[in-house]
Amino acid sequence: MQKSSKLQHSYWVVVPAYNEEKYLAKVLKKIGHYTSHIIVVDDGSSDQTATIASQYTAHVLKHRVNLGKGAALTTGCEYAFSVQDAQAVFFLDSDDQHDPHELILFQEQLLKGYDIVFGIRGLTKDMPLVKRMGNIFISIFIYILFGKYFSDVLSGYKAFTKEAYHTIRWETHDYAVELEIAVRVARSLLKRKGVIIKTIYHDHDRGMTLLDAMHFITLLINWRLSI
Repeated sequence: MQKSSKLQHSYWVVVPAYNEEKYLAKVLKKIGHYTSHIIVVDDGSSDQTATIASQYTAHVLKHRVNLGKGAALTTGCEYAFSVQDAQAVFFLDSDDQHDPHELILFQEQLLKGYDIVFGIRGLTKDMPLVKRMGNIFISIFIYILFGKYFSDVLSGYKAFTKEAYHTIRWETHDYAVELEIAVRVARSLLKRKGVIIKTIYHDHDRGMTLLDAMHFITLLINWRLSI
């Protein structure tokens, strides 16, 4: 059977965006090759993010103030599943660090029966050293606490079904949402799959700081104790 070059009609792409006028048009144009079902959540931007987004999709949701990536993803999912009756959503960052062509790889795994699909960036020399070490540390720490290993916890490229969303619905508002999703999947019986993705690293990509690491460790320990 020939592989599809488009996303299914019931699948929607959610793009959280905060002051991303530099890259957003390029990202949305590329996504448009695979689907017109694009939801952009402008998380309180002060630039032209919403205006640019509206040139590529009619589904632009705007937070009055910056609430954080986790909140933006929740807004996008609720709109996709409750308003548009989506059967699955794909998360793709707005800073041009993901390749929209790989949306098809995620779709293939959903169609095989997996509930959630994680994008895994290769830990190569192209990945900034701080980010590489931070990802390894977080993956090991989650394995120690929850008994499940995730190769790239902090990757924002994901896809999951409507049923999976109701299982893993998160509470985190900020960028730690990626950790909470992994923890909730680890606690669940969801069928998960990883797909290798490529990533473009821009100069502004700073990786994980010591404060980030401490924040993540505190969250993970609190989630473990709450079981």
